[in-house]
Amino acid sequence: FKRKLQKGSERHRLLVAVKAGLIAADSAGSALIREGHPLKRWISDCFEFDPLTADWVEKKIIQQRISEIERKSDRAFEWHDFQIAAGELGSRALLLSGGGTGKTLAAWKWIKNQLSHRPASRVIFLYPTRSTATEGFRDYVSWAGGEDATLLHGTAAYDLAGIFQNPGDPRHGGDYHVQERLFALGYWPKRVFSATVDSFLAFVRNHYASLCLLPVLADSVVVIDEVHSFDRTMFTALEWFLKFFNVPVLCMTASLPPDRLEILRDGCGLQVFPHSREAFEDLQRQSKSERYNLSVVEEVGLLDIVKNAIANGKKVLWVVNTVSRCQESARDLKAHLADSGRVFCYHSRFKLYDRRRHHNRVVQQFDKGTVVVATQVCEMSLDLDADVLITEIAPVPSIIQRMGRCCREPVPKNGRIGKVYVYLASGVKPYDEKEIEAGKIFVETLSAGKKQLCHVDLANYLGAMEVADPFMEGGYTGFLDAGPYAMAQDESFREGDDFTVDCVLDSDIGEYLLKRTAGESEADGHVVPVPRRFARENAKLGRYLREAPLDHYHPDFGFLDEEKSTWLKK
Repeated sequence: FKRKLQKGSERHRLLVAVKAGLIAADSAGSALIREGHPLKRWISDCFEFDPLTADWVEKKIIQQRISEIERKSDRAFEWHDFQIAAGELGSRALLLSGGGTGKTLAAWKWIKNQLSHRPASRVIFLYPTRSTATEGFRDYVSWAGGEDATLLHGTAAYDLAGIFQNPGDPRHGGDYHVQERLFALGYWPKRVFSATVDSFLAFVRNHYASLCLLPVLADSVVVIDEVHSFDRTMFTALEWFLKFFNVPVLCMTASLPPDRLEILRDGCGLQVFPHSREAFEDLQRQSKSERYNLSVVEEVGLLDIVKNAIANGKKVLWVVNTVSRCQESARDLKAHLADSGRVFCYHSRFKLYDRRRHHNRVVQQFDKGTVVVATQVCEMSLDLDADVLITEIAPVPSIIQRMGRCCREPVPKNGRIGKVYVYLASGVKPYDEKEIEAGKIFVETLSAGKKQLCHVDLANYLGAMEVADPFMEGGYTGFLDAGPYAMAQDESFREGDDFTVDCVLDSDIGEYLLKRTAGESEADGHVVPVPRRFARENAKLGRYLREAPLDHYHPDFGFLDEEKSTWLKK
């Protein structure tokens, strides 16, 4: 039997479908009975309803978002030719477009068009990070209303708490929560999702919650954003999802290395759009607008660059490759600048409560004379428009993403040019030497050429770049490769997942347990990702959380690699 199971064959597809169906049925039979739900009626209510329609998406989401854009901009909204053409793409497509081009709204136009040609019961919009999924929910999905819309990721319940606090917002008071005691099955009644990629595609690595959501995924229109950011494991999951599932899928990103572009285009059959930016006047104007002045500098001169930028009322974004260097740079800047309150430290190693506070402060207060020091999480999680970008050398796609946070106007006004300063850090981690060397060649080549750079220059370099370690098609996927078996243990979906572990500070354990016992989503606000070497087991916290020492935590800098009292004196 195994010899006849060629991966991707009809027999193999049928086996995988039966295996997934058995897992979902077993989960439903257990959870629904336990919670007192009538089995047949509940499942019928989740899956036996009319498909979504194009008119429903237009009225519920697209028009609501357009009205919000018009209120904020105080001018009438107009579709660009590029957006209209993107909306008319076929059922399998790859949309390549930079920030500020309106590709997210174009994606919803594509969703509407797909529903007019092929019935589907759900819409799923997938993002690489929790923060981008939450932003996508806030801006788009939430307009579908509490009965149909949902946010799905590890801290969704916490993010939903008080998300629409303005009484004037039509969504104020809406309940977007699910029945948490049903776990993944609690999402079965929902119809419009903003979620992390892990939530749905981690089934290939035997993640149980994702496996239980396969009945939802199988009858959906799917958009997957920022696919350039996927590590090898995630990209393999994307590849096999595209090959195994017969559902409409639109992948989106600003840029993509040639090896991955080839796999999505030739191996997975995605239609690449646009073929040429010259076909669309708005895209051509944006992509050919001069916007960057790129310089390679020494690390010792960075403080003077920041001081000069602040003196001239500029907004500065400083991106480093590790959390420890992010913390150190922010600490040193606060010590040397007169207004230390205008320096913000932003990375992943904060308590959720503090990270939300920092995120809101950074987004709302990023104006003249402000400095944000961040790790690579800012490449997608922060919607900033800096005048000055300082960055450590990183892989070429990462540098390009960071440059996308500088001079973000579709067409820079009044001769505005973003200043980009790139320097070589003391270590290559978390990347490898080949990636850093490629990044070094990239910045040296472009900084030695024309004075001002545009998006076309970056795209042309990336498209012609030789990939040092190309991605190999057809990688391992635990669930699909295991034949009739399903492993009882999850495999890591993201590379490097085991470096940190979710913890609660020892001083917060009592309050956390009280909130958790009371079923309050605010309990998650105490959770902080901590390097594994600092985490200690605590039976009170259960299987998935650990305890971490308070003396390594600072609310403005996050969890530190050494004791706070010692670190602050350096």
